[in-house]
Amino acid sequence: MGRGSLSNEGLPLLASQAIKVLGDNIQTARKRRGWTLEEMAGSMLVTRKTLSRLEAGDPAVGISVLAAALHALGMTDNLQNIAAPGNDTVGIFSEKRRLPQRVRKKQTHKDELDF
Repeated sequence: MGRGSLSNEGLPLLASQAIKVLGDNIQTARKRRGWTLEEMAGSMLVTRKTLSRLEAGDPAVGISVLAAALHALGMTDNLQNIAAPGNDTVGIFSEKRRLPQRVRKKQTHKDELDF
């Protein structure tokens, strides 16, 4: 039985489903390469059981295990794009709302021009 975590109990449904899809995707990528659980787990330096938990969508599996799996699959770039600022549509919208309506040139004082 896996270790308990309070964060697992309070995990939003959409987040839980996304983790399950992520695990399924990793399993599909492994199978496409013709790798057994043992082969991929060995290249990741984790146990077969840990990789199996990742593929099953266990949210208690550490991010280092996910990173190792993506590295083994040659998909490390995917990890770098999670929560990338360019993909943050809510943040971009909020930032645009905070922009000033008008932009004025800054007035320079005589003292600022003196060398």
